Amino acid sequence: MVLTRRRQGVDTSPSSTEPDRKRKITNTGMRYSAIFFLSLSIAIIGFLLYTTYQRHWRVNAIKSGLINIEEDIAIPKNKRVLVGVGGCLDVFVRAVDLFDALGISPPPSIGSPPALLHTMGDVVDEFLTFFVEGAAAERYVQSEELFLRIRKAALSLGPELKLGGNGPVIAKRMAMEGAEVLLAMQNEKIYRDRIDPEVKLHGETVDTEAESFDLHIIMEFEKGESWGPYTSDRANRYILHRDVHNPSLKGLDAVKDAISQFQPDLFVFGGLQMLDTYPFTDDELNERMNQIEDFLRSLPSTTLVHFEMASFVNARFLKRLTDVILPYSDSLGMNEQELPNLRSVIQTGETVYISDSKVKISRTMDDTRELVGVLAKLPRHRELSRIHVHTLAYQAVFTLTSSARWKSGITTAVKSSLTATRYVCGNENIDISKSKMILDGSFSLSAIPGAKRIPIIDNTPVSCWEDGSFEVCLAPVLVCTQIKQTGGGGDNLTGVGLFYHLQ
Repeated sequence: MVLTRRRQGVDTSPSSTEPDRKRKITNTGMRYSAIFFLSLSIAIIGFLLYTTYQRHWRVNAIKSGLINIEEDIAIPKNKRVLVGVGGCLDVFVRAVDLFDALGISPPPSIGSPPALLHTMGDVVDEFLTFFVEGAAAERYVQSEELFLRIRKAALSLGPELKLGGNGPVIAKRMAMEGAEVLLAMQNEKIYRDRIDPEVKLHGETVDTEAESFDLHIIMEFEKGESWGPYTSDRANRYILHRDVHNPSLKGLDAVKDAISQFQPDLFVFGGLQMLDTYPFTDDELNERMNQIEDFLRSLPSTTLVHFEMASFVNARFLKRLTDVILPYSDSLGMNEQELPNLRSVIQTGETVYISDSKVKISRTMDDTRELVGVLAKLPRHRELSRIHVHTLAYQAVFTLTSSARWKSGITTAVKSSLTATRYVCGNENIDISKSKMILDGSFSLSAIPGAKRIPIIDNTPVSCWEDGSFEVCLAPVLVCTQIKQTGGGGDNLTGVGLFYHLQ
């Protein structure tokens, strides 16, 4: 007989206690892990929802703040504006589509950017240099055969021919806002048929051959767009042309006789990048510079002169041009790439081939102060009283406080900011779901450590302060995230900014 002994209170029979205990611990751990990950997921989702709400709330507050100021801006009355010089027809194409039509594949590496565009390889290397930086450029193609090949491919994509060039776009915008505008441009039928009837051309309309017009090929690209291994850092455009008429400055001759009768309050001078890298002889270049200076000298002192910078690479030409134009300029306009280029060519005689397209406000402030200081030391025929720096993220307007010719820069900052968003998105009604803020909650007035910082108050987002002898006003831009167009954006906000700044 087998006897089984039991201790009091102790069961010595085979038991599953240990496996059960392990199973319970495992189940408990799994429950805690599930709870942890569920809580983490809820926290992440909550954070994303909160930041999205905060972002949309901030964009909406800034939009409302800008529009509230805009509604109180009075429309200037009886302003006459002369705009030049020249014009062209534009075709807008996607850059990658154009290269596909040309049968061009992206190279394995980007070559050094060329000084001049002679070959397709030159075009590709320079395009990619700007493409990866998200920067804009406008270049003259030296080879007629190459340009005709690119032109044929661009037109094969079926784009609409639109009136373009800095002058016509600025003129159209200022006329839309209410100015009486005379355009310094050759009065040819192919252009006249495309110009708004509110914009005036001087003289009789001439019907020229259909193929004789200057054509600009605007190759657009979006932020994050790829071509092979290369990706764009920002939406922008690369423009090719081989102008024949614009470099001759026929537009200035076209309006010379009309100035005394028209009596403009303002002359807007742009489009001179068409002369950059053009194969002038020394005598021809001297003739153009004399032509420009004679025209500026002939303008009455009651006519304000605004010079709009552009993309230049020929340092010798830009130095000659600025030596002639800047002494006669009351006002200057430029973007974040053109500002350091202008400052550099004045100080060192050298151009900046490509600069930061996402420059901080502190750097813009420092560069503009430096530019003002350098220009103050040069002989001048007119006092520089206004500078407008327009960037992707903000509009900065410098107005000489002692000048009686301009209103406060707050008008230009606000109107230019809203115009930038509306134009690029292609909609007058700003959709906050298609816009974003790039600027932080405050900015520094200088890159120097310890410089004063200014907060951006969302519901009153425009900041104005005195900086030396200038009032500075800065407005954030609601950057469009679903882009319809970039080409012509700078010209539109330049025209709006100038018109509403006039006293």
